[in-house]
Formats: sequence, structure tokens, C-alpha cells
Amino acid sequence: MSATSGPGPTGHRLPEMEPIQALWRGAVTALVVALPAGVLNQFLVDSGEIAAASPYALLFWILILFGGAAGGWAVIRLSPAARLSYAAGAGALAYAVVQGIGVVKRLIQDDPISWLAFPLLAVLMATCAMLGGMYARRWMAQNNQADSGAG
Repeated sequence: MSATSGPGPTGHRLPEMEPIQALWRGAVTALVVALPAGVLNQFLVDSGEIAAASPYALLFWILILFGGAAGGWAVIRLSPAARLSYAAGAGALAYAVVQGIGVVKRLIQDDPISWLAFPLLAVLMATCAMLGGMYARRWMAQNNQADSGAG
């Protein structure tokens, strides 16, 4: 039974698309969740409202990584045939967009840039996106078994 043969648990059937299309939509999904959290975190740290090492900053990091997982989830839900590398690519692409803006801002303001941190954090974001994709694949398999067992 294919992942999109019938309506899902919500009663709606998602349109199946090519993996590359799902990658772009997954990156947008990750940005919708991660970008506001990242901007708010940066604003609060820069204004001195919270310390960079405070628990609140950690909460924002968790939200940003959750955004990566949401992007990976979206890739697999929109393209069940997509490999997990597409899910990871969505998270890494979202991270590259946000950090690209951040690098330009730092260069304009002549702030220091930690070049080593960028690839390491991109891998972390891609890993979270891949975990989101794995979770989506498992969720879809469980729901398809439940749907086929009920019918």
C-alpha cells in the first residue's frame, strides 16, 4: 500500500511531489519555525535582556532545532519516496539561508565571525532534519498499518 493511497488520519490527502520540490518546501517549513526563534533570540541577547548562556537561550536553540526537524518531517510527508538525505538537505538549506544573512550583518558591522562553527552547526541542523524525516516515515508507516487493518 502506498503512503498516499488514501486519506491520512486527518481525512486529507497530501499531494505527492518530487523529492526536490519537497526539499524546497521542507526548507521553507524549517524557516517558518526556526527564523522567528533565531531572530528573537539574537534580539534578546543583543539587547542584554538575556545572557547568551542562559536557559532561555537554550530554549531558543531547541526551538531552532525543532524547526529543522519540522523541515525534515515536511519533506518525507510531501514525498514519501524521498531519501532522508533530502530531509537533511532541507535543514541544512534553511540553516545556510539564516546564517548567510547573519554573516552579511556581521561583515557590515565588523563583528567577529566564527567560521568553524558554521559547518558544525549546519551538520547539527541537518541531523535534526533527518531525525524529523525518520519520525515522519515511522508515523506514516504506523498510520498506514492502522488504516489497512481497519478496512
